[in-house]
Amino acid sequence: MRKKKYLAFLIFTFILPYYLPAQQADDVVKKYVAYIGGEKNWKKTKTLTTSGKYNYGGMEFPFTAYAKAPNRYKFIVPLEGKYYAQAFDGEKGWKIDAFKNETSPTMLSGKDAYSMANEADVELEDVFVDYKRKGHTAVVERKDTINGKNCIGIKLTRRSGDIQTYFFDEVTGALVMKIAASKNAELQGSLLTTLYSDYRDVDGIKIPFKSVSSFNDQLILEITVDKAEVNAAIDDKEFRTPN
Repeated sequence: MRKKKYLAFLIFTFILPYYLPAQQADDVVKKYVAYIGGEKNWKKTKTLTTSGKYNYGGMEFPFTAYAKAPNRYKFIVPLEGKYYAQAFDGEKGWKIDAFKNETSPTMLSGKDAYSMANEADVELEDVFVDYKRKGHTAVVERKDTINGKNCIGIKLTRRSGDIQTYFFDEVTGALVMKIAASKNAELQGSLLTTLYSDYRDVDGIKIPFKSVSSFNDQLILEITVDKAEVNAAIDDKEFRTPN
């Protein structure tokens, strides 16, 4: 009997250091999901349309982005009769850069198909909503102070194997910062630090209207959302490869 108790104690002692970070991560994630509107409201969100301005290293461009559940996404940046567009239609990706005088789309496959140059995820639903079912894992990594806020850092390992670190405000649960490899092929996987702010409620879900991504303190991309709309009709042809 003593041997069994001792064995149970050894197993518990061995597992506990691994169990606690995962359990603590669950608590942080639940608080964040509640802050952004809750799982129920995100499950009801079928489309999200946003528009505003991109600032690429000091140059400003207008943008419109379309997202449709589960994983259709497109953004377009028009300026002076030309434009850059990139999309994922649920199966394949494409991009076209009229600023470089491209007249036909370049098809994208593999990770490139999902890797949006504006650092967005193709999935409409927030990555932390029902994250375990999606095949992701999360553990507490460390605590830090960011812009005067006490934050908890969560290391998220996605089903794809990609690893990203998210920092959440201990008080409100809001996502304050993310550190992740850039999705933009031109940045060759450089680690970007992205700060999120100006959260606003849009028909039951809460999204940041401002995000600033930098590399070694150099501004890479600043996104300012001027308008956001939930569940507006978006035809699937919006995401298809242009002829």
